Amino acid sequence: MDKEQVKKDFEFLKDDERVLSVLVFGSQITGKTHERSDIDVCIVAPDVDPWGVLKQVFSKIDTEKKNYDVHVFEEFTLRLKHYVMENYETLWTRDKSELETYFYSHRKLWNDQAKARGVAASPTPVR
Repeated sequence: MDKEQVKKDFEFLKDDERVLSVLVFGSQITGKTHERSDIDVCIVAPDVDPWGVLKQVFSKIDTEKKNYDVHVFEEFTLRLKHYVMENYETLWTRDKSELETYFYSHRKLWNDQAKARGVAASPTPVR
């Protein structure tokens, strides 16, 4: 993965004040890539219509050609949100503190549900 190229491709989202951050997650981060691995990109945009954000992306980037699998964090299930929060690198963020505060509420919900199920929650990574 050419992280600088991915970062450049998604740079235009900085013009949208509603977008908080753009992350890469999944096999590119865990190191479990194979010949057909794509590049999982997650856009964090609280309180925004996810389809509007995706339309911006699809109008500017040929995601199929670039092998990007683009998602909006807010559309994920809690399980997938947790996975992203445990396995991501930031391409860019408008405000790191705001991103961590936003993620905190999702981590808390995940941990509360883990306690309710009687399983141990994973520790919160320090970034």
